[in-house]
Amino acid sequence: MQPDSSSDLTEAEVTADPAGIGTMRGQIDALDTAIARLVAERAQLSRRIQTARMNAGGTRVELGRERAILSNYRSRLGSEGAALADAVLRVCRGAR
Repeated sequence: MQPDSSSDLTEAEVTADPAGIGTMRGQIDALDTAIARLVAERAQLSRRIQTARMNAGGTRVELGRERAILSNYRSRLGSEGAALADAVLRVCRGAR
């Protein structure tokens, strides 16, 4: 989800109006709230998949799938994307 471009402030606007920083911080806060909600939703779905896979005799974690997720984040976000994917995967694996 990308922020609405109509609410984006240019560098010149921020320089001319330092109060624009508060607006941008508000946008970041809204994005952080959305990211946390999405990660929680992903974790819940991941637990359902883990349970179904284990009930079928499989493992809780599927390493091939995790490698694909790491690769996807890396290709979209660069080298730091893999670290983010790893953090998301850790949260979604849960403690069992």
